[in-house]
Parts: sequence; C-alpha cells; structure tokens
Amino acid sequence: MDESQPSRSLQVRAPAKVNLCLGVLGRRPDGFHEVRTVMQAVSLYDEIELSGRADGQVVMSCTPWGLPTDERNLVVRAALLMQRRYGVRMGADISLLKRIPVGGGLGGGSSDCGVALLALCWLWSLDLRLRELADMAAGLGSDVPFFLWGGAALCEGRGERVTPVACARQLNYVLVTPPWPVSTAEVYQAAGDSLTACTAASENVMEALREGDVELLGDSLKNDLQGPALGMHAELQAIWGSLEDYKAAGKAKGIVLSGSGSSFVALMRGRREAARAADYLMSTLGVPCVAVHSLPGWEGRLPLLTIGR
Repeated sequence: MDESQPSRSLQVRAPAKVNLCLGVLGRRPDGFHEVRTVMQAVSLYDEIELSGRADGQVVMSCTPWGLPTDERNLVVRAALLMQRRYGVRMGADISLLKRIPVGGGLGGGSSDCGVALLALCWLWSLDLRLRELADMAAGLGSDVPFFLWGGAALCEGRGERVTPVACARQLNYVLVTPPWPVSTAEVYQAAGDSLTACTAASENVMEALREGDVELLGDSLKNDLQGPALGMHAELQAIWGSLEDYKAAGKAKGIVLSGSGSSFVALMRGRREAARAADYLMSTLGVPCVAVHSLPGWEGRLPLLTIGR
C-alpha cells in the first residue's frame, strides 16, 4: 500500500438496480429473510467523488443536503471498516451526489457502498481480491455484494450469494419513481408468512436474460413483496392500476414493483419505446419517470464505473 499519495482522486458512478424477480423463502434464525432474487443494474446513477487525505479522517458530504454523512451512511461505514481491517492510515474526502431515490427499492445506498469499496481499494492502493471485498460487503448490507459484480445476477441467502447471469442483449425499462419512501422492514412485516420461493419465475427470468427473450421476461416478472406493499399504500395501488391498464393496451411488455417499493419497473421493447413511455407516464401519473437500459457486469473492474478516465 502506497500512503504517499493523499492527492489521488477519482469520480465514479453507482448504478441503480431493479428486481426482475423477488422470492422470499422465509425468516432465518439470524432475523433476516432468505431470498432468491434476480437483479439487474440499470443506467440511473448516483455519483461519488473521492480524494485521499493524509490525516486518516473520513469526511463525507452529500447532495441533496439532509442525508446522513456519519456512520449511519453505508459509504462511511465501508471506509471505516476497510481502514480497520487492513490497517489503512490514509483517509478520504467523499462527496456523494444522489440521483437514485431514497427508499425507492432501487438499491441506491447499497450501490453507493459497493462501488465505494471498489473505489477505496484504488484510492488507498489496496490489492484485494473480489471475494475479500464480498465478505466485507455482506456484513454491510444484503444488496451490497451485488454491486461488486453488476450486470445481472441471481442473489440468494440474504442477497450475499451472487451468481452472475449472462445477458444476450441490452434491455430497456421505464422506472416509475413515486416520491414516497417505503419502509422495507414494514413491508416484510406486512407480508407475514404469505411468502413463496418464486423459483419457477426466477428460472424463467434467467432463461429470458440468457436468450434475450423480451416476451418471456415480461411474462415472468414477479415480486412476493408487491402485494403487501400495495396493500399498505393506496397511492402505490393507484399507480399500479394505471400501469396495468398501460400494459393491457400493449404499451409495456411487463411491469413489477422493484424490491419493497416504492418504484415500479416497466419493461419496454426498445430504447425509443422506453423514452416515449417515460414522457407519457410522467404526464399521466404525475410522478417522476425515467427511461433506462440494462448495464453489463463490471465484476470488480472499477474503470467501467469511472467518470472521465
């Protein structure tokens, strides 16, 4: 490790994810839920700028103002954990620009954390294997390990067991992101014991990704948490009804809630259709909507996420 370069800096993108299938098998002895989910990284990004500090401090700022910048933030926790585990004496200035909605089921905080782990390895000249980082990531949050790999993956256990899934083509979606955060813990509590393994759906989703079959993918989208989340939030139920009508009219290939909400994912045939759908749905639903596309896996390769390098 070279600690003579506190002036090193870089800027990286932290992508959102969507859950194309989410099955919850039940509660584990450790209090977490056992899940089987197929996630895919998409082109909605937070941005993180990092630079070295010689004094060992980890100092974070965030835009918009009001988000935590102490150890309540997963990025700060990741940096402090890495310092302790590997005896790093350097610090970091970290600036986070949030574009992924907080509490929207799109994994923004987990993505920031996973990408920050990769970036801090470069910043602090640590030569760590991806599996070492995955061990740290699993202790920081259930979805964090996925963001070391990116692309599409089957995630099992609490989400820490990541198996990449090859994708035959780029896919296009519209993210419908109501500005109402949803509590993941409350949705799981509302779900109670009415959960299923979602195994058949996840196998179909993975086959669709491998074959590039948009029709099969649209028919296979499924989320065990969708019913409980919609039952808790009448506003989300209303949006879901409108999206169902939109799909029934042949305008979307499939729709599903991402994670525990509040964001919905609409699968579109192509990029132009996604752009038109985003404009139409935003004007119709009165909530933010954005066209995105799927991203290839980066599997720990930081240059694929780096801005301006």
